[in-house]
Amino acid sequence: MTEINREILEKYMEVPMKPDDKFDPTLCELWEMARVYSIPNNAGLPLFYPKVKSRSAKFTKNYEIDDPEAQKYLKDVQDFVKHNEMIRVEARIGEGSELTFKARLFVSAKYPQLAYMFKKNLFEPNGEEIEQVDVITIPEYPERKILVFPKEGVEVILGSDYYGETKMAALRLAMYIAREKHGALGLHAGSKAYNLKVNSEMKHIGVLIFGLSGTGKTTLVCATHDLKSPESIEIIQDDINFIDQNLFAWGSEKNFYIKTEGITSQPLLFEAAKSTGSILENVYVNEKGEIDFDNLSISSNGRAIVEKDKIPYSSKSYRMGKVDVLFFNTRRDDLPPILKIDSVEKAAAIFALGESTITSADDPQRAGQPVRTVGFNPFIIDDQAKEVNTFKKALKGKEFKAFIVNTGYIGGWNGLKIKPWDTFNFVEKALRDEIKFEYDPVVGFEVPIEVKDMDISKFKIENFYSREEYAQKMKKLRAERLEFLETLDGLDRDIIESI
Repeated sequence: MTEINREILEKYMEVPMKPDDKFDPTLCELWEMARVYSIPNNAGLPLFYPKVKSRSAKFTKNYEIDDPEAQKYLKDVQDFVKHNEMIRVEARIGEGSELTFKARLFVSAKYPQLAYMFKKNLFEPNGEEIEQVDVITIPEYPERKILVFPKEGVEVILGSDYYGETKMAALRLAMYIAREKHGALGLHAGSKAYNLKVNSEMKHIGVLIFGLSGTGKTTLVCATHDLKSPESIEIIQDDINFIDQNLFAWGSEKNFYIKTEGITSQPLLFEAAKSTGSILENVYVNEKGEIDFDNLSISSNGRAIVEKDKIPYSSKSYRMGKVDVLFFNTRRDDLPPILKIDSVEKAAAIFALGESTITSADDPQRAGQPVRTVGFNPFIIDDQAKEVNTFKKALKGKEFKAFIVNTGYIGGWNGLKIKPWDTFNFVEKALRDEIKFEYDPVVGFEVPIEVKDMDISKFKIENFYSREEYAQKMKKLRAERLEFLETLDGLDRDIIESI
């Protein structure tokens, strides 16, 4: 390493900070620092309006430490931390496994709200962390630039004061280290457990729910299904979960960082977001001081850090244990409400495809066009094929079930809308083994032909497409999927061939 690298990536982080720097203030101390930046509101909640309203994906790049461009920015960072007051906070990523991470944030003292949210969102360190990640955030830098140094476990955020950028910097690095050093994966998926009576026997069923934004992942995580005792749900984690090669899962964050758009229609999250202890970001406050989650004039990317124990039905544990069922949410106009995946390789392929379609709310001009993100996870660092192969390896030889859940329309935007309660019913019936599936060679998956106590006739594909038209649509979809999978250099061939 050059002198600059040693100083910024090693020395500065390991020796005592400057006398005027703040070293690991308490939550109360951080709130006192951040209070002046909070938008007054009648609920008395901390509420911040960052200048940058969302993640800066197009400004983000992975670097080798000796890259000349990186060196230029590192020199600027070195000069800044030498001459400006900084705050350093320590937190922990992960609970429920020995694989946990010390997460250290170094942030300009002019932005104490970022340190406050970081410490509130994650766990307190306990000295048992076996890995470490470091994030340096300098929002007042005159250029927006996100530099990721995977091998060093360091990310530098320049020119952004959006908390989600800082949070995902630490989690992105932790996911990379988990895969590269421990054979584990950090998954962009929610987790919950169901306690259900199946064939007259109570079963504890661990569930992971994948899905791109807008496909109902959080909605399904928080769905209660109106279960009555002794049946119940346990909400474990809403965003990032880790799994190991035994297919055991555990959570990454102490409290939830949730999107607030549409939260007024989700009672569990809505009440929790308004509770004392929450921190809001990008959420509108009117002239009377009233918080209005439905007003998106500040940003459509409203956010809340919500204390997990304020969410009804939340589990006291962050360790789910064995994953029994995988649900891959998607929105397509040419799939039934639920499909059963019949092999490890197909489950890995659906994970690799990370598939949905662009909604009219996202972009009316491109509505219906496919969008694919490997692992349903835009935070994968390097070697996406390795991510998928590792996922397949974790599934191999394990007992699990996997389903594709369509939460969109059937037959186009003027067709049949699959309502949330329809989705909840199909999911619950799948968990209870109350759906009869049959393999459809045109679709390439098992389709539902009978569901206990449900009339599914209105969901049948033949109501919307002739057999010939549908066969052409599925042929085109398969070709698109194969083309996408072939771009993942190093992907196991049996995954590609399963589609």
